[in-house]
Amino acid sequence: MEIEPDVLDELIELQEATDEAHAELTRLQEELGDAAQWTDEQHVTWRDAWEDAREPWWLLDTALDHYAEAIGLDREELEATVQKAAGHVPLPDED
Repeated sequence: MEIEPDVLDELIELQEATDEAHAELTRLQEELGDAAQWTDEQHVTWRDAWEDAREPWWLLDTALDHYAEAIGLDREELEATVQKAAGHVPLPDED
């Protein structure tokens, strides 16, 4: 079955928000350095960023499940389509 353009757009937006959240966590982790050396304040900063990142991940995951079922596509197939449309390059073992 075909994915409606507005559904694909919504999923791409969720994927992009998830990607941005992941990039922010990566940036923060690099900035903070070794977790064993973090102050209590740095742990709180990390925890807050982690909690903020969970929301877009959860929204994307939930939307993928919902639309895959509604459209009649395999969830992994839908996820791959969304990631490709969002500009992800598959790893060699993901082909």
